[in-house]
Amino acid sequence: MNELSQQAMQERLYLAEQALQRCERLATASQYASVVMHEVNNYLEGIINLVYLTKLNINAPDQVMGNMEAIEKQLRMLGSVTRRSLTFHREHSEMKEVNLVEIVQSALKLHEDKINKHDVKVDIQFADSAVAPVREGEILQVISNLLLNALAALPPSNGRLCIQVTDKHPWVQIVIADNGEGIPDDLARNLFEPYVTGKPSGTGLGLWLSKRIIAGHSGTLQFTTSHSAESSGTSFCISLPTSIAA
Repeated sequence: MNELSQQAMQERLYLAEQALQRCERLATASQYASVVMHEVNNYLEGIINLVYLTKLNINAPDQVMGNMEAIEKQLRMLGSVTRRSLTFHREHSEMKEVNLVEIVQSALKLHEDKINKHDVKVDIQFADSAVAPVREGEILQVISNLLLNALAALPPSNGRLCIQVTDKHPWVQIVIADNGEGIPDDLARNLFEPYVTGKPSGTGLGLWLSKRIIAGHSGTLQFTTSHSAESSGTSFCISLPTSIAA
């Protein structure tokens, strides 16, 4: 191969490499945009539910005030999502010690209307206090996503959720379990991969993002699922450290 041919080959390889890098950047940007929209949609759905509950309780000032405070909190968190998206960066927002029982209670309140509408029985087992350093908005997002998934998995009648928050120092654990049909084996094998979903209109990003968020807190997100007729269902367990690793 003469010098001219080698130069042409190197140029083609260089152009191919540049094209591949551009494709990877576009894919990353597209995936990130989808994630942001998923986050925004979750917060908007919670706000819509709270507005609906407020209208139902318009003559109960205490209930209205509580709902309005929850809406204000959701709007602040929605604002934080948009600010983070402008910088294409998530990892360095500040952690603070929070009682995770309160975050779970907030998530339940966001989806109270759905729970009541479908007559879902909720078994709650909360520790008095389960404090861990977290980014509150991100953990609320994860729990909200797991709750929505659990609600979607419930049978048409006799749906049950079991939600536990326990302090098992040096970990706090949050468990969300349903009595649905369980996750099909083909989905379970790649459940935390992006764009893997069993929902016709699902994005397949919720669990992928949830796993990343929990890993960003030095925690773990695991699940067990069963198709047994006697005890079918799925259980997700979040484990978060009670202190920041040195």
